Amino acid sequence: MQHLLEVDNLSTSFFTYAGEIRAVSGVSFYVDEGEALGIVGESGCGKSVTVKSIMGLIPEPPGKIIKGQINFRGQNLLALPEKKMAALRGKAMSMIFQDPMTSLNPVLTIGQQMIEVLYRHEGFGKREAFARTAEFLDMVGISDARHCLKQYPHEFSGGMRQRVMIATALLCQPQLLIADEPTTALDVTIQAQILELLRDLKKKVNLSIILITHDLGVVAGFCSRVIVMYGGRIVESGLVQDIFKSAQHPYTWGLLRSIPRLDNTQRTRLIPIPGTPPDLLHPAPGCEFAARCPFAMNICNEQVPVMRQINSGHQAACWLLHPQAPKLNIAERRSRYEGTSHSGGRKSC
Repeated sequence: MQHLLEVDNLSTSFFTYAGEIRAVSGVSFYVDEGEALGIVGESGCGKSVTVKSIMGLIPEPPGKIIKGQINFRGQNLLALPEKKMAALRGKAMSMIFQDPMTSLNPVLTIGQQMIEVLYRHEGFGKREAFARTAEFLDMVGISDARHCLKQYPHEFSGGMRQRVMIATALLCQPQLLIADEPTTALDVTIQAQILELLRDLKKKVNLSIILITHDLGVVAGFCSRVIVMYGGRIVESGLVQDIFKSAQHPYTWGLLRSIPRLDNTQRTRLIPIPGTPPDLLHPAPGCEFAARCPFAMNICNEQVPVMRQINSGHQAACWLLHPQAPKLNIAERRSRYEGTSHSGGRKSC
């Protein structure tokens, strides 16, 4: 079966005066029709650069896609001229950016900005475009939509601006929607409303969604599959139940241990991941997470681990999965992380 979107061995770099920053290295994944895929990881791990590469939004220079393929409905997007890519962007594929205030033009009304999408991609007349935008604003829960179209972004709350961005992204009824941390700047109540809205729209129009976030809790309630990124690479991927119940990579273990839980009856404290994110200007010769990993072995600092299959659909890139690596039980995982957190040092297997 052909996937809606298939990314194969994608590598994107930024060339600066200091040298090459390898923001994304050898990333491969797919998205099926009607599926919600989550991409998680710390800031700077390559999530946004990956999806901007898909959308053709990497500024060149200084950015450049070094290698790989991005196939959308069997068509390689990297081989398309800019004119054809611009025709797809906003129509077949749309994106919701992180900060709706900086994504909306403050000197144009909401209506002017939304109608421009229909002028460009659908060839609508003014009256028809105005009616369509009002319909979509109403669909995302903004009351008195016709009045709101005459207002400016600063007259809207953060949650309402984000709803405007969602409505704008859906105007041309795209097949793929990329949501880049759409709830980061919102309070938890509005966050829940936005996610529920996206869930409803996914069901109504069979929309495929890539949700980028650093919050595994959001992913657990929204996505069917998860990709965990670190240092510009995918370190683990699988179904939601695979990641939350039987994660195999130490970085994923660290992310899971840093999530507050309502069922934490023993009141154990959260364990942070020690250290800082890697310097992608000077990438490590081995695993990028080795410097922060309490389970690191000598080989982790020397060779990049290969992706290993755990079960159908679940894979991870870690030397602990090698047949000759020491086996760790849950108690050992916990004691290693707690020991690292207390001492600030790192133990070795």
